[in-house]
Amino acid sequence: MFSFLETICIQNGQAQHLDYHQMRVNETFEQFFPEWEPFDVEELVVEQVLPTEGTHRLRITYQEDPETIEILPYTKKEVNRFALVDTGEIDYGFKWAERGFFQTFLDAHPEADEVIFVKDGRIQDCSMANLAFLKEGIWYTPEEPLHWGTTRARLIIEEEVEEAEILVEELASYERVCLINVFRPLSVENSLSVAESIL
Repeated sequence: MFSFLETICIQNGQAQHLDYHQMRVNETFEQFFPEWEPFDVEELVVEQVLPTEGTHRLRITYQEDPETIEILPYTKKEVNRFALVDTGEIDYGFKWAERGFFQTFLDAHPEADEVIFVKDGRIQDCSMANLAFLKEGIWYTPEEPLHWGTTRARLIIEEEVEEAEILVEELASYERVCLINVFRPLSVENSLSVAESIL
């Protein structure tokens, strides 16, 4: 079986939103390791020596137990152009550590910085983040995403975004698109024009 991955944002020595990472670990164990007790994410993080300045990625790969723990500097990828690609048979409902297949899609679209996966005409995610689309002052996120993002889950619970079916043929009715993950907050300032960014 492949390993799973949790990537936690460390901001100036503080681990962010560990409760949502624990929720995802718990769901992964319930699905794949029902006879095992999920490890305690906060306990694992407390055992690490965290950098006190800047933004870092704390990566945990695991199966029944944690396998590797790394702390790496975070470098933001600049994204300005998206290409739409067919999701096909990809199943990424859980956060697998093996993500090489995403690079295949990116390599096939050198004209774009990122790809947006589309299933049966409905928008899902891009390879590195969930998505939110702005229309008339309200942010919407695809109701059937490719993967369970902790930031997406938090924003739904906090009522910052609403789930909706977002069709490719209706993209022109949205004004902005924002990548959302643990390093990319939801805001107009962090978003792009739909008309100008989606090829």
